[in-house]
Amino acid sequence: MSDSQPRPPHMIHQLGRELVFLVAPPVFAAVTALSGLIVLAALMIPGQVSRVPFDLPLPLLEASHFVSSIVGTALLILSLGIRQRLHSAWVMALVAFILLAGLSLVAGRDVLLAIALGVAALGLFAARPAFYRSGALSRIWLSPQRLSILILMLAGLAWLGFFAYRNVAYRDDLWWTFALDSDVSRFFRALVVMSVTMVLFFFWRLLQPPAAPRQQEMTPQLEARIAAVTNGAETPQPEAALAWLSDKRFEFSEDGRAFIMYGVRGRNWITMGPPMGPEDASRTLAFAMKRKADRANANLVFYAVPTGFLPVALDLGLVARKIGETAILPLEDFSLEGPARAKLRHAVNRLNREGGRFEVLPVGAFDAHQEEMRRVSDAWLNHHAGEEKAFTLGRFDPDYLRRFPIASIWQDDRLWAFANVWRSGDGKALSIDLMRVAPDAPPAVMDALFAELAIWGRDEGAKTLDLGMAPLSGLASEREANALARLGNFIYAHGGEVYGFDGLRRYKEKFQPDWQPLYLCGPERQNLAFALADVALLTSGGLRGLLKRPSSS
Repeated sequence: MSDSQPRPPHMIHQLGRELVFLVAPPVFAAVTALSGLIVLAALMIPGQVSRVPFDLPLPLLEASHFVSSIVGTALLILSLGIRQRLHSAWVMALVAFILLAGLSLVAGRDVLLAIALGVAALGLFAARPAFYRSGALSRIWLSPQRLSILILMLAGLAWLGFFAYRNVAYRDDLWWTFALDSDVSRFFRALVVMSVTMVLFFFWRLLQPPAAPRQQEMTPQLEARIAAVTNGAETPQPEAALAWLSDKRFEFSEDGRAFIMYGVRGRNWITMGPPMGPEDASRTLAFAMKRKADRANANLVFYAVPTGFLPVALDLGLVARKIGETAILPLEDFSLEGPARAKLRHAVNRLNREGGRFEVLPVGAFDAHQEEMRRVSDAWLNHHAGEEKAFTLGRFDPDYLRRFPIASIWQDDRLWAFANVWRSGDGKALSIDLMRVAPDAPPAVMDALFAELAIWGRDEGAKTLDLGMAPLSGLASEREANALARLGNFIYAHGGEVYGFDGLRRYKEKFQPDWQPLYLCGPERQNLAFALADVALLTSGGLRGLLKRPSSS
């Protein structure tokens, strides 16, 4: 296309949209604040512009004047939210413009002001894509500078009113004088309404808990801080690898040797496991996190923490409730010999007879086998009518999986099953994360995968292999037990149609693991059953995912 030819209409439209997106927030923040000032100034002094050629009943005039005082003051406040691109501020400002356009005809009887407010409403409506940020008005940021500007605006309006009525002698009865020509009385009442509205907003905003910390973008700097902990020689937790999912917030220790990863649901800040890192740094970090949650008026809840964390939890003033057990397989003396491991030995022998082979793909090998792994993963999800989990479990995400070694079972070039493997920074502990098996794979292929992985881990110098948690397993059933334990035990016994609790434990029993308890720790004042429900919702991505029954394998 030559330079002399006109630009295509779609390019001009695109350029216009980008320009509106960039300039709309500061422009309409100024328009909103200026509109509020003009409306309030019009209420302060007698109008001298074109008038509606009819008189109104006094009660309607007083009521409209009162409402206009509130809505005009609200425009000053909403201008701050407009500048921050808050959608809620955009909606309320739009309503305020329309309302004031009508009230200006009643309270101020000003046609030109009504037209100007209507035009401002149309412009704000047209700029709707620029105001996309969700959140309530409590997210309006009140800096000292902004607070000072609002106070100065209010003081300026008060000065304007007192100047306009400087020749009117003050009398106490002006406050409750109601008459069509009593503009000075309406000025006094409007000044009180403006001041009270502004003060109430300030107090309401101060009483709001600080917003939950924003979820950090995975920048190279954040990746380096996470890697320093997950790969640190002092880090004993393999589950620290869950930090590489994109659904976590982080709090780091001052020395960078430990972090807490957590999610937020309502007022609950739910950590995934204990603080990750060496014990000394983790304890200090746990107390720092508790102080941060207290300042935000939030409940700090530690999910799936081992027995070793309980002294710290109790020192924090939290209560602990058992929520299940995890299967820890000792590897130093692991073998397939003896009658107790006959089923596992049979699974491995059958795998070999059918031409299968076990292979641990090293870190970085995922990309070369991504298509085959995606085929198996999609088939598994379709076969089980399942959805990807989150927060407490990994998911099929290339950026996530390429960070780990992957245990796999193959027949020639066809993949039967795979599972990514976490390893603690100190190298002593392994854990299985995402597991997928092709629906047409031979029976017991996962038994063979786990058995071969245990042997591989033993030969690699690992001490333990975590086969994963059995939720609600091992809870007390006696009458004297706490309510959460009794409820959990009931669900464990009778909830098989929703989640195969007992089947999951029985499947892992064949490996003869050591069952170690896991706990939920939270404030004593809180019903921890609701916190546990929040964990389930974080993991399942909502109620729909929660009700899908997983396979016991």
